[in-house]
Amino acid sequence: MSMTKKYWKGIDELKETPAFLKTKDQEFSNPNSIEEFLADEKLGESSTERRDFLKFLGFSVAAATLAACEAPVIKAVPYVFKPENVTPGMPTWYASTYYDGISYASILVKTREGRPIFIKGNKDHGFTKGGVNPQIIASVLGLYDGERLSGPKANGNDSDWNTVDAKIKASLASAGSIAFLTNSIISPSVLRAIEEYKVAYAGKFEHIQYDSISYGAIRKANLQNFGASIIPSYDFSKAKVIISLDADFLSTWLLSNEYAIQYGQRRNPDGEWMSKHFQFESVMTVSGSNADQRAMTRPSELANVLSYLISKKGGNAGVANNLATDVKAVADAAVAALTAAGNQALVVCGSNNVGLQLLTNKLNQLIGAYGTTIDIANSVNLYNGDDEKVKQLVTNVIAGKGPDVLLMSGVNPAYSLPNGQEFAAGLKKIKTSVAISAYMDETASQATFVCPPHQFDRFIKHLQR
Repeated sequence: MSMTKKYWKGIDELKETPAFLKTKDQEFSNPNSIEEFLADEKLGESSTERRDFLKFLGFSVAAATLAACEAPVIKAVPYVFKPENVTPGMPTWYASTYYDGISYASILVKTREGRPIFIKGNKDHGFTKGGVNPQIIASVLGLYDGERLSGPKANGNDSDWNTVDAKIKASLASAGSIAFLTNSIISPSVLRAIEEYKVAYAGKFEHIQYDSISYGAIRKANLQNFGASIIPSYDFSKAKVIISLDADFLSTWLLSNEYAIQYGQRRNPDGEWMSKHFQFESVMTVSGSNADQRAMTRPSELANVLSYLISKKGGNAGVANNLATDVKAVADAAVAALTAAGNQALVVCGSNNVGLQLLTNKLNQLIGAYGTTIDIANSVNLYNGDDEKVKQLVTNVIAGKGPDVLLMSGVNPAYSLPNGQEFAAGLKKIKTSVAISAYMDETASQATFVCPPHQFDRFIKHLQR
């Protein structure tokens, strides 16, 4: 086999610099022998004195000696009345729920003497089946983060709860308008408490839910198609063919930890059957790296891909479907697989564009996915953010038009919003702003009051569905 490519070891060889030409025929690049190197008089010009050298040497010997010494004995005091479920040195597991507004999972927490040290998925949970992502597993480290706030702050200074509570209550009582900006709330008890606030401050209290990663287009598309603003349940374990358009459902899209478990059930060569996975995406993702066939597709081309697939399944999308050659080859393979799979197929789209989600719904209807791989009756109770209300609130804050009191919990809009810096500056124009945050993040650092939440000291029921 002849060599058709020429490789260079570096820029010097490529450019054939004088230094390279001088040494290219030598075995070693350094022309000096050991004798010449040791005879270099510059080596004797070191500024380190003999006394300093001995100091460093003595310190090294002392450090090695101390490291070899026996560790001090620390005695543990036993329980006077030992709890039945606690044995010193033996871990205790308890079931809990992780939810941060984005990721959700039923988890098992490993503790030692009351201290959580490890998190894993709860395989007995009906939906997540033990699926967790790295963010959920690493969340236990946050309990031991020294940067977490230990108490409330007022105008950037340490304060106490009684003082902060009194000032916030006074601000709420005199406010003409109150806005409560939160992440998506899925706890019935928390939602009931918010409703009680609406009654107590009737006519001037507004609750706005904000998702830093919005899936509002899915809800709007389903509202147009089915009359309900929902995110349906997807079952990848029932899909013989999976077509994903910019949806990294194995890593970041919706309930990826749940979908990864379902997906893995049908990727076993020894199983009853294996799913076929086609991925159209603009960048490499975890889902794309696991796909059977993958096509590099610009976000602007996704409508053409969906339109092409719809036309091949007997529908009319009303969109031009001109595709690049490589994309068309993968699309044709996907059409053939859809024909063979019947209604055991699933199409998902990660775009937050309503038009693309409507096309996705149309394709799923044509292949008969609803009722098999998609369940609209058992919708997902997550990602309830209202993009329009959030946009209006941000506009008012930046313009200095209120509200009089802005409460924020579980969100960091000064960081996650495209115009976050303007929002942070606008917080200074609000009479009273309260950030319920464990850290002095971009939003909390601009708020009038910062109140750290008390995590894991109470039970809150979260309803995923």
